[in-house]
Amino acid sequence: MKFRYKVLIINMLLLSAVLLAVGYVILKRSYELALDTQIENAVLENNLAEASIEYSLLSVINSPRYNLDRELDSISGQVYAGMMSDTSDLIILYSGNQVFSSEENIIIPDDLILQVDNNIKNYIITEEDGKLFIYIASFCKIDKGILNIITRRDITGLKRFVKKSINDYRSLSLIILTSATLIIYIISYFLTRPLEKLNDVTDAFAHGSYSERSSIKGHDEVALLSDKFNQMADSVETHIDELNDMIKRRDQFVADFTHEIKTPMTAIIGYADTMRSTDLDEDQQLMALNYIFSEGKRLEDMSMKLFDLIYLKSNTIDKKPISAVSFGNDIVNSVKPILSADDISLKYEFEQGIITGDRELLKTVFINLIDNARKASSKGSKVIFKGDKKGEFYCFTVQDFGVGIEEKDLSRICDEFYMVDKSRSRKKGGAGLGLSLASLILNRHDADMKIESTPNVGTTFKIYFKIGDIE
Repeated sequence: MKFRYKVLIINMLLLSAVLLAVGYVILKRSYELALDTQIENAVLENNLAEASIEYSLLSVINSPRYNLDRELDSISGQVYAGMMSDTSDLIILYSGNQVFSSEENIIIPDDLILQVDNNIKNYIITEEDGKLFIYIASFCKIDKGILNIITRRDITGLKRFVKKSINDYRSLSLIILTSATLIIYIISYFLTRPLEKLNDVTDAFAHGSYSERSSIKGHDEVALLSDKFNQMADSVETHIDELNDMIKRRDQFVADFTHEIKTPMTAIIGYADTMRSTDLDEDQQLMALNYIFSEGKRLEDMSMKLFDLIYLKSNTIDKKPISAVSFGNDIVNSVKPILSADDISLKYEFEQGIITGDRELLKTVFINLIDNARKASSKGSKVIFKGDKKGEFYCFTVQDFGVGIEEKDLSRICDEFYMVDKSRSRKKGGAGLGLSLASLILNRHDADMKIESTPNVGTTFKIYFKIGDIE
């Protein structure tokens, strides 16, 4: 059931209960007031009849010769004809005997006379033949006898009034309920419409339309919920994009890894098969063994870097203070042989400073960067490796004057197995894992790497570390 229908039903039930309670109270109070008015009028009428009869009897009783029963009948008839309304009757009892009745066959309720006392009037309401009557009885003593003056008033109109009031109230309540139903439905429709829009957007989002957003505006709770949903949707979409990108990168990683391992394995198997199946002279055997050795070393280097990548992604790093000068000199001693082999000179200079990190892992970073500079440089060229303080940071710089990197490749050079020039990289023993490993190590050290490169001019890597205590 829709929320607007629930709102409508609850409101209609509450309104119906209120109308029922209010109607009951109003009708009950109206009936009581109308009945009190009828009783007051009946009592007043009885008082007038009593006073008139008693006054007339005073002049008769003083006469020496009178017949009380006859005089009562005559006086009562005059009083009834002159004072009583068309809806009222008069009954006179003297010493328990009925001496006058304005209408035949009037049956006086027994309790009416028994409860009458001096100066106290009694009334009884009865229903006779579908009509409603109120009896009023008064008591007085006349000539050693008891005179009861009884009036009967027809109040059937009160019954009709109450019935008509109930019917009118029912009609009015029906009109109110019908109008209220329409008004509440319209109001609930406009109140719940934003929720339905939000539900439609949520449903579309749940079915994969991650770009869907809610357009509900305002300052109420629904608008606030809409804003929260949009924030959640933005976050979910971002995470989904990241997951999709991660899946693509994983698939690309697997494809690249398969391709990279296939190349050296093909060479190793081919040369091994040649040596196994063909008689080769010593020079040819040496050449084949050199190919097998170099490709095997490339597989070993690739496997070690892959191991380091996997290890760094799931383990913590033990960081310690490192002297920038001794660290830089240590790297220089490690890379000089490979640079000298390609006739590339190394210019270096380090300013005093302290950085914090894992010495061996950071050493891997700079050896990879300098080795990449070697691969990008031609014979007779030079590579600059220096370190200096820049404000609150210590910056290591690796600069070459080689082939450079195209702008379109700069954003991807830290991806696994990505190589700007694959033929040159493979020729010089590269597998496309060095920069990805370096980037991961630097990231785990909260270091910032900036790359500047111009094709055919050279490339500069700047690594910024937070400075520790100065030596």
